[in-house]
Amino acid sequence: MVLDIRDLRGDGGPRPVVPVTPVAISPSRTLEQLLERAASAASPVEQARAVEQLRQVIPGAEGMEYLFAVLGTADDLVRRLVAAQILGFHRQWLSSRSRVKQLVQFARQATDEALAGALVWALRQRTEACEFLADPRPSVAIEAALGVPANRQTLPLLLDPLERLEPPFHQAEVGRVLLGKLRALHPSLARALVELLLERSRPAGATRLVSLLEWLPQVPLFEIFIEEQRAPDEVPRGEEDAVRSRARQQLARAARRLLEEAPSAELLRHLLTRSGEDDAFVRRHDGFLRAAMRQADRQAGPELVSHLEHLTFKASEEMVARLAQSLVELSGHLDGPAAAQAAALLESWKGRSAELKLKIYQLQHKLGAVP
Repeated sequence: MVLDIRDLRGDGGPRPVVPVTPVAISPSRTLEQLLERAASAASPVEQARAVEQLRQVIPGAEGMEYLFAVLGTADDLVRRLVAAQILGFHRQWLSSRSRVKQLVQFARQATDEALAGALVWALRQRTEACEFLADPRPSVAIEAALGVPANRQTLPLLLDPLERLEPPFHQAEVGRVLLGKLRALHPSLARALVELLLERSRPAGATRLVSLLEWLPQVPLFEIFIEEQRAPDEVPRGEEDAVRSRARQQLARAARRLLEEAPSAELLRHLLTRSGEDDAFVRRHDGFLRAAMRQADRQAGPELVSHLEHLTFKASEEMVARLAQSLVELSGHLDGPAAAQAAALLESWKGRSAELKLKIYQLQHKLGAVP
């Protein structure tokens, strides 16, 4: 969050350029004096300089006491906003549970949107920020979305705002921020999120669940819905089990369709690596591998060909043979330098043995014969 309080002073002009250089603070200049200077500055330039000085002062226990007192008692909105922003920069107060509770209370009570946003920003990477995801003021909710940590405890709270939005979720700014967090989830958290989606599933909300899949990391989705290939659930014992079973089946179908039609470069690298390591993996997922390689983003072509080249450097002929199908499928829809790179790699593989040359020739002929 940028320390910019011009809007509160009614100045809508261009933002002044203020050099950010170390400022020597006189021992006699107290935190209170600096705060007063920032709040009463006659110009945006002077105000910005005072705020920069405040940023360089690390408040001690007495300074923290003063800043919290300003938030709790001062009537001057600018002073309260600056105090909140300084607490957002110097956050040693987070080690005190009582201080955290106090700041959360200030954020709840703040009627000014900028002040509330600054207080929520100070809570970034704390679970307490989740409370403000539902704030009706857009900038406050966005600050909360930006600052909420993604972990097992907060996953349900991240889903709550998305459930209140209508797909496509990214049309709302809060939705875009939260979806970005989902896309970057650790694989273990992606599994937890899938289970959470299933727990919340309802017949009327099936489309909503499917819409969220495209924002999740694809490697965990492949492992959950395709590689592990769960056996069909037992006969549902009640309506709740039946709803969950239908939701899982629908999610599995949607996940397969998504991964086949729009595979990410990360997923394709994972598939190529696994294919080179495990012949049984190739046999189990032959159809999916061929479909995914045909739909690879052409922009990712050079990266994938380079990945294949790296995987097969000094590799066994058996490993090269397993990867030949994927490279032939991939090369079939590449063009330009990427196509030339793929063709050169295939030719180098053909030179390894007559048997491998024949296999690659047959694969190329088969691919060329497909309408």
